[in-house]
Amino acid sequence: MSLTVRARVVDLRTDAPKNSDVFLVDTNAWYWLFYPRASQTPGGGPEPYQLGHYPAFLKSAISAGATLHCYGLAFAELAHNIEKAEREIYADQAGREIGPKAFRHDYPSQRRKLVSLISDTWADVQSVSTLLPLSMDNDFMRSALALFPAVGLDGYDLFMADAALRAGISQIVTDDGDFASVHGITVFTANQRVIRDAQASGKLLIR
Repeated sequence: MSLTVRARVVDLRTDAPKNSDVFLVDTNAWYWLFYPRASQTPGGGPEPYQLGHYPAFLKSAISAGATLHCYGLAFAELAHNIEKAEREIYADQAGREIGPKAFRHDYPSQRRKLVSLISDTWADVQSVSTLLPLSMDNDFMRSALALFPAVGLDGYDLFMADAALRAGISQIVTDDGDFASVHGITVFTANQRVIRDAQASGKLLIR
């Protein structure tokens, strides 16, 4: 499957962040940077390139003095991803299936650890980024819905892309190829399929 690439794309594996850069960082990149057990999820964990290139790029951006942003929407997805990973790790160690509801209510000590872990991870995110305001009022919904037909995004990423455009932030660090369908942004990624399709479309940017 090839992507319709409307965004400009930068291969973050070979890019050097600058002090003048302003990035909106997608949730998974925060997860790979700050969640300490991201590599331990049984079965379907992150790919090695995700665990390697995104943390390295973000650390380089922080060292360079680049500006990093996040939205409160990211907390919900980050918390969901960490809870899922912690449940799968615990269930694998226990040798039994544990559903999401049971993990929340039947394992109080694990729940306390999880809440602390999510809070600490979010504090790490906020320590290196600025939380942008997001008012999901009627104007925002109309704007997002107007953008919807022109992009290949799900609802969550639609909100993120529209909010970034409205805030004048054009650079997004993400592994999600769907963002490449958004005109007017620059996607910083290590996703080889996105990089390949961007090159074929003349959208690959070397800074």
